[in-house]
Amino acid sequence: MANAELLVCHVCGFQNQPGTKRCISCGARLEQIEVQYTATEAARKRNQQEGFSPIWVLVSMGIYLLLQAFFIALLPLVIPSYDPQGFPGLALSILIWFIGGIAVGFVSPGKTFLEPAAGALIAVVPTIVYLRSITPDGFEPSMVAYVGGGGMGVMISLFGAFVGESVQKRVRGAAQ
Repeated sequence: MANAELLVCHVCGFQNQPGTKRCISCGARLEQIEVQYTATEAARKRNQQEGFSPIWVLVSMGIYLLLQAFFIALLPLVIPSYDPQGFPGLALSILIWFIGGIAVGFVSPGKTFLEPAAGALIAVVPTIVYLRSITPDGFEPSMVAYVGGGGMGVMISLFGAFVGESVQKRVRGAAQ
């Protein structure tokens, strides 16, 4: 458990070796913050995201857009009775974002909760544009319905990422 003994700088977050008086990265004094986490604080910290990776945002967005292209744009060409127009298409996207969040949370290293949500936030724009473009005349959900559905999808992807991270922790914990 060598990482538990590292001193994390309160200014820049750099992990310094025990006994270091000043942060190697920014020079801040470290002896004032040498404290041990209580069991409750350590448990809270265990589930916090450690950083942010734009790569996983792009991976998430790619997963979402590929699945949406299949289920919303291509599948209706193969199955004529399948109709993802309007809000049903957005509801299907919410399910896609949940499953994509689980997938990214499971395969990504470390804790990545925010990246799938950011990927969904980006993917929601072309999804709404496409769904509005294929909606026939006379059937027009309001923009509030689209934005609300998109917002739900972003939150659902965050929940999916948390589920994926939990599964990853159990699987990796069982393997060790």
